[in-house]
Amino acid sequence: MPHTAKRAFVAASFCLALAMLASAQPPTIDAGATVRAVGAEYLEWASEESPFLRLKQGLPIDRLPDVSAASAERRAGGAQALLARLEAVRAGELQGEDRLSYELLKRRLGFDVAAPRDHWLGFAVTPYASPLGPVHQVFRALPLRTPADTGRYLALLRQYPGFVASLAERLRGQAERSILVPKDELPVVTAYLQGALATGASSPFSLDAARIATLAPEPLAAFERSREEGAAAARQALTSLLAELQSLAPRAPESVGLAQYPGGRAAYESLVRRHTTLEVTPEEVHRIGLEEVARIESRMAEVRRSLAWSGTAAEFRERLRRDPRFRAKTPDEVGSRLMAYDARIRPRLDAFFAVCPKADYGVKRLDPEREPALTFGIYEPPSPTEPRGLYRYNGSKLEERSLLTAGPLVYHELAPGHHFQIALAAESTEVPAFRRELWDTAYVEGWGEYASGLAEEMGMYADPYDLYGRLSMDMFLSVRLVVDTGMNALGWPRARAVAFMRDHLIESDTQIETESLRYSTDIPGQALAYKMGSRGLWDMRRRAEAALGPRFDLRRFHGCVLGSGSLPLATLGSKVEGWIASEAR
Repeated sequence: MPHTAKRAFVAASFCLALAMLASAQPPTIDAGATVRAVGAEYLEWASEESPFLRLKQGLPIDRLPDVSAASAERRAGGAQALLARLEAVRAGELQGEDRLSYELLKRRLGFDVAAPRDHWLGFAVTPYASPLGPVHQVFRALPLRTPADTGRYLALLRQYPGFVASLAERLRGQAERSILVPKDELPVVTAYLQGALATGASSPFSLDAARIATLAPEPLAAFERSREEGAAAARQALTSLLAELQSLAPRAPESVGLAQYPGGRAAYESLVRRHTTLEVTPEEVHRIGLEEVARIESRMAEVRRSLAWSGTAAEFRERLRRDPRFRAKTPDEVGSRLMAYDARIRPRLDAFFAVCPKADYGVKRLDPEREPALTFGIYEPPSPTEPRGLYRYNGSKLEERSLLTAGPLVYHELAPGHHFQIALAAESTEVPAFRRELWDTAYVEGWGEYASGLAEEMGMYADPYDLYGRLSMDMFLSVRLVVDTGMNALGWPRARAVAFMRDHLIESDTQIETESLRYSTDIPGQALAYKMGSRGLWDMRRRAEAALGPRFDLRRFHGCVLGSGSLPLATLGSKVEGWIASEAR
């Protein structure tokens, strides 16, 4: 071959090799598109087992949750597959909302992958953690306007006994691993299950006339017969679950807290990181709690002096407990008092927020079966069946419920608290769907507590008793840092936690009893998110104020914090730093 031809052949061969090599390379990954796709699949995956999410999104509900260990393993496998796709993304190529989504998803999926390790350490029969609550909400909220609706309702009712049997099976599996509901929690769980066994209007399977008003007489009669048969089978399943719980009672431990169980200390450390979204230890949280308790005690002493009180703090708390001004005579009066505080703040909202939610909000009493086990109440966001955001308050045992904290409570739960944050995210066209539906506790509860504190700046606590109520709520959330970590990590007996709470809180013994069990057994670690989250938000605001000086605009800061939906605190902090730089420019 001539020399020139040989060179041409070599060059052509080299080009061909390059072309073949290029064709063998994986296609370039669009980082943002991958993150958005993983986020959408994550929401779909999370919604598979969540009646709450399906109700909220208006999705059909055809099956009840699977609480088995096998299901936990399957879900961890699904999380691992999504995480692998996310880890293939070049994070440096991400910007804006995609970068926020990436950080949030990577963190969440990491916890989901590890979840089976701690599967047996969570009790599925305690009032806050049990899937019974969301399932009963499904039966109360499912539309019943067409034969297809009634068919779906009856199909779920037929699944109910098997679902409840799986809860009993989980109790047995935990007992085999020396994990049992503590002795002190048993009366609370028993009352909770007995509440679900109620008949008449209090039953989770009761129907009011309005829900079935559009059904023709003959299909309605057939539906009612089947529903009554299904409800009887459901009650029998609940009776068996209650019997299973009682059969294990002789083995129930006297002590409380996760650390007493095999692997419990590590599980609690994971819960602390998960709920606070911070890399902190139980000991660090405990120390912060003690510091906050001391700080708030000092402020409370100032208020007592302004009222010319000459007695002790304990005597002042006892006086407030007995003061008829802070007692409602009827459950409806509780709702009226809460909304009276809301009427004060509504005219001030535009001065502090550039954007307010379109969805309205209000209050409504809790379902009676849930009241014995819940200290206060819960916020329920707008949904296809209820367009308003609702704070569902506890209307039981009114003689024990002080309304001293009614103002800060309603500001935490509704405006400018949970309702602002959750409804604004739901109404946003820029926040990805999965971030509108899935929440980090530290962000959600931290914002609620920040909002309650912001109300002081908005002039809502001009009356000394209102301010004392605000400080009492702040104290309540700070005490949680001490007793939650104390019982679950530091070996505190429940009696010590109860005594600490009585020394610092205005709540009744009934409320302290249920709250201490909530921290130690029901949802350990979750109560840490309120105060740790609010501290994080106030820290971000102070950094912004210091950096921007007179350029700081509070309405715009709130828009930054609320504009991207729920985020881990570290991720939100990086967004705020970017916002500060942008505002400075």
